[in-house]
This record gives sequence, C-alpha cells and structure tokens, in this order.
Amino acid sequence: MALLKESKFKTAAFSLCLVFMLLACGSLSAQLKTEVRVGASYTDNLFQFSDNDLSRWKNGAEKLSYAKTTDDLALSAQLDLAYPMQYRWWTFTPSITGKVSQNVSNTDKHRTDVITRFRVDRYYWSASAMYGYYPYTYYRHYTDTDGSGELEKYSYQRNLYRADVIARPIKNLTAFGNVRYENMYYNEYFTEADGNRTTAELGVRYGFRPFSVQGSYAFQDFDNTGYKKVNREDAGYQGNIYRGVLRMKAMPLKGESTKKQSWAPYLELIKEDRYYQGDNAYYGSRVYKVFTTKAGMDFKLKPGLNLSLDYHHINRSAEASSATIIRAKEFSENRISTTLKYKF
Repeated sequence: MALLKESKFKTAAFSLCLVFMLLACGSLSAQLKTEVRVGASYTDNLFQFSDNDLSRWKNGAEKLSYAKTTDDLALSAQLDLAYPMQYRWWTFTPSITGKVSQNVSNTDKHRTDVITRFRVDRYYWSASAMYGYYPYTYYRHYTDTDGSGELEKYSYQRNLYRADVIARPIKNLTAFGNVRYENMYYNEYFTEADGNRTTAELGVRYGFRPFSVQGSYAFQDFDNTGYKKVNREDAGYQGNIYRGVLRMKAMPLKGESTKKQSWAPYLELIKEDRYYQGDNAYYGSRVYKVFTTKAGMDFKLKPGLNLSLDYHHINRSAEASSATIIRAKEFSENRISTTLKYKF
C-alpha cells in the first residue's frame, strides 16, 4: 500500500511540475495538441499457454479453470495531451497519456496505465524523460506456495523510468539510445518475484529513397530482490535483444501525392536471448529464446486521421535441466490488432 501511495505521489508531483512550467512559460508560442486512439486486438493464446497446458485446458484441468477462454479480444482507448512550446530554435513538450484496455471474456486482464513525458527538440537532436505508472498487470494464475496454497492471481505493479536521446548527425541517418529502469512489485501471494529491471539500447536508422532500415541492440538485466525475503530460488536474468525494422516510405493511395492519403507497410524482427543467473535446480541453466515477427500497414486516411493494421507472431523456446520445465514454458502466440488514431 505504501508503494502504491508513493507511486501516485510521484505521478501527481510530476504532473504538477508540468502545470507550473506551462504557467511560467505562458509567453512562449504554444498550443495544446490532442490525440485519441481506439483499438482492438485479438490473440489466440492470451495466457501464453504451452501446448501441454492448452491440451490440459481443453480437457478441463481444474488448475487452469481461471481461463474462461484461451483466445480473446481486447478493446482499448488512449488519450494523449501534449503542449509543445516554441522558443527560438528550441521546442519543449510536456505531455501526459492515459490508456485503458479491457478483454471481452477474461476481464481480469483489464489495464489502466498513465505516462508522463517531457521532451526537448532542436534541429539535429532531441532528448526526453518519461515516467510510466502501471498499477495492475495480470499474467495468469499460479499456486501460492508460501501462503494459501490455492490458485491466486499472478499480478504486479510497475514503475517505469526512461530517458531517450535521438541525434541526426548526417542526412538520412538517425542514431538513438535509451535507458529504462523498472520497479516491479508483485501482489502479496508472489512477493518472491519482486525485482528491478534495467535495459540499455543503442541503434541507428537510415533512410533510403524508397524505404528505411533500422537496427538496434539492447542489454537487459533483471535483479530479483524478492526471493531473499522468503528463501526462494533466484529468478534473476540477463538478456540480449536484437531488433531490425524495414519500413517503406509513405505511398499515395491514389494519384501522386501523399499529403492527404497514403499507406506504408513495415516488417520488424526481434530476437531475445534470456539467461537466468540462478544456480538452483529450478532456474539454473534455464535459457529462453524468443522470436517475434511483426508486420503491418499504416494508412493516412486524411490529415489527422490514421489507421494501422498489425500482425504479431511470438515463439518462445526453452532450454533447462528438466524436461518438465521445457514442456511448460515453450509457447507460441498470434496477435492481430487495429488502431484508429485522430489528432486535433
């Protein structure tokens, strides 16, 4: 409860600072910009069940009865408020984002998230700072081995702090980097999973005439702090994340101009290697290899109105000393989503 109050205080304090900054800079050239997004996303494996778990669920396994369906449709709405302020060659942009989402069948998967940002832009570079508060993220049910011994929700609260830098040293070339720090606090049934995750990413993007290519590498480290309090296994890990993106330049839907209507397809490939650091029988020598393929199209229907269509395929393979762990942790998932965005 104390952590929850602390996070709410941080969000309120940051938002208050933005308000004071806006009032102090009233003489600058500024105008409020609003963006509204509504979306729908379908997944064929909501709880990321392994093939073995999917078979057990179809056969009515009691420990998987919390899943009303294994596929589901999620509906979401998002509001972005930004206030860019121009001062000579500088642009200062405080902003806040609120998002809500709700699954149609498995309502425990609801989400309500808040993000605050502050960005500084100049001609050749930009920098931003962000704080995100995610009060409730539910994954699935597991057995509480330290308390009730019953199936309980495996959910957590997350605080995200992120800093980004983007530079354009030469024409058509963009270099970028970011550092993310996350606090993850699980509910009272799974406090052994608490921890802090740090991610550092570097990448470049180059624009050719018909398309752009982007590549990046990120190193991730999760420090599992909660296991020591209840004498459980260390679930800490380190990982490497490789990302490549191919994006076509905007093309006209009709005629020769892209000013009013256009479309642009893209393809993104992500490979994550996660190595668990524990030396116990459960986590020792465990390795995850996750491959994600994303493909989609962005449509500009008219100035200020955009539509996106996306397909994601996720596949996770596992290496471990136990065949039972491998059978339980390997899965694949397909997602199809669409988002309508309107700026005014």
